[in-house]
This record gives sequence, C-alpha cells and structure tokens, in this order.
Amino acid sequence: MKKILLIMVAAMISMTAWADSELKSGSLKPLKSPDARVLITWDYSKMTIEDKAPAEYLKEKGPDWEKDYPAEVAAGEAAFDVLFNKKDKKYAQITDDEDAAQYEFIIHVDKFHYGSLGAAIAFGGFARGAHIEGTVDVINLKDKSKIATLEYDCSGSAAYSNEARRVLAYQDLAKDLAKLVGKAK
Repeated sequence: MKKILLIMVAAMISMTAWADSELKSGSLKPLKSPDARVLITWDYSKMTIEDKAPAEYLKEKGPDWEKDYPAEVAAGEAAFDVLFNKKDKKYAQITDDEDAAQYEFIIHVDKFHYGSLGAAIAFGGFARGAHIEGTVDVINLKDKSKIATLEYDCSGSAAYSNEARRVLAYQDLAKDLAKLVGKAK
C-alpha cells in the first residue's frame, strides 16, 4: 500500500513539474507562414533567481558563479534560437536581421530556479532540472501592436552543470513555443 501511494505521489509531482506554455490572448496564426521572421528580445528586468534578485543570488554563490553567469545565459539564449528554428521549420524562423523581421517575441523571464545537482546525481533524468517561468509578448513590428500573449512554466531535464540545466530549460521553452505556433488556428 505504501508503494502504491508513493508511486501516485511521484506521478502527481512529475506531472506538475513539467508544465507547458499556453496562449493567454490573441493569435499566433500570422506566424504560420514559412516567410515569417521573428526577432527575440529577452527581458530579465523583473527576474528572480531562487526568489532573490540576481545580483544578490550570484554574490551569495561566489565569484565563480558571477563570472560564469553571462556565458551561461548566452548559451541558453542561443540554444533557444537553434531549437525553435529546428522545431518550427515549416513556419516562423528566428532571425537577427532587424530589416527582415516582421514579428518580435519579448520573452519576460520572471522566475528562474536552477534545480538540484544532488537530485540530478541521485535520480538522473527523473529529477527536475532548471525551471523558468514568465510571459511572452508577440509583437507585429509593422505597427508595434501586440498580437498575442503567452504564459510559460518550463523545466528542462536534470543535468550536472548550471549551464546545461539552463540550456535544457530554454530548449523546453523553444519546443513549447514552436508547438504553439504549429497548432495556431
């Protein structure tokens, strides 16, 4: 009986741990074109890391964390771009060419949690990795109108380094957003 209860609790926790992204308002249908090009803007202005201001959190962790953090974030953002373009290859593609872009994703990262290295070691792929939460505003660059708002709560798989955990979480977000574009009506 205890084993059954434990399995049920573990299943419920795992189902809530890997939440998705969802369309809150508007439509992504304009992005269902192979010619659509999207700029990405990452907004970390209101983000917390482990419920603390980023500077405070990184200072507590030490100089190595502070030094490695910018490269870690850049790796996550680059991984997002690559995977989104791969998953959404029939439709909108991310570009750095501002003249070619018709749309912009403004990705507001509100909360970031690193997950647990100990859990990654103990439970491997069953452990929750890094977790990001926030919203995405989809902007039509022609008239600066907001065509959609998305909400996300994404978790990557467990990994042994901070950068790897962040990359996996950003890739989960990329998969979710590509899936939403593909399902747009």
